[in-house]
Parts: sequence; structure tokens; C-alpha cells
Amino acid sequence: MFASVGLAGWFNNAKEGLVTAQRENKLVAFYFYSNYCAYCSQMEEFVLNQEEVQKKLENFVVISLNISSEEGSRWARRLGVPGVPTIVFYDPKQEKTLGVLFGSRPRGEVLNYINSLCKRHSIKTC
Repeated sequence: MFASVGLAGWFNNAKEGLVTAQRENKLVAFYFYSNYCAYCSQMEEFVLNQEEVQKKLENFVVISLNISSEEGSRWARRLGVPGVPTIVFYDPKQEKTLGVLFGSRPRGEVLNYINSLCKRHSIKTC
């Protein structure tokens, strides 16, 4: 499962990811997972590692956190994560959640969600 090690360019440390997001003037996509979550494995294998989805996520700083870790648990509580897998789109400048995508979803649904989020928040690079 790659969430535990992270895809190329993903952060597994919230502080580092947030500093990078501020520096690059990007929004954050927090990906919450668990090592024992079958739905997380499904999302990672069939959605998150797909080229189209990875291209969309390049518009964000992606921070991958194990919900069972101290840091993951703390951020999950702070952001109101309902369970795993969950992607929380977050504006670090305003410290505001922009959207939450909970559960294993088909690739098309994830892409549509990201596209609509980009449109709603005027993210021109999406």
C-alpha cells in the first residue's frame, strides 16, 4: 500500500506539507488512510495511482496521513474526518476546509469532485 510510504511528491508530515503549500501558494489535499483498510487499498490501487487523478492532484500539496498515527489522529479530529479513506481539501492560508470526499469512490467521481472544487474556488491550474 503506497499511502504508508506516499506517492512521489506526497508528504507524510503535515508540517512540511503545509510549509510547502504556503511557499507554493497551493491548497492542500489531506489523504487519510489506515494500513488495515480494504477500501483505502482499493482507492490507492484503482483511483489515486491513476495518471488522470495524479495530474489533478498536482494542483495541490498532498499530505498522506495514517489515521492511526498521533499526527494523523490529531489532524483527523481537527478536520472532522468521518473515517477512512477520506480526502480533505484544505486552504492553509484561511485554515479552512473546502471539501471532503469520504469513502472509496470511482475514478470518474473523484475527478468530477476535484474539477467542481477547482471551479468553485477559482483554481485556474486545475
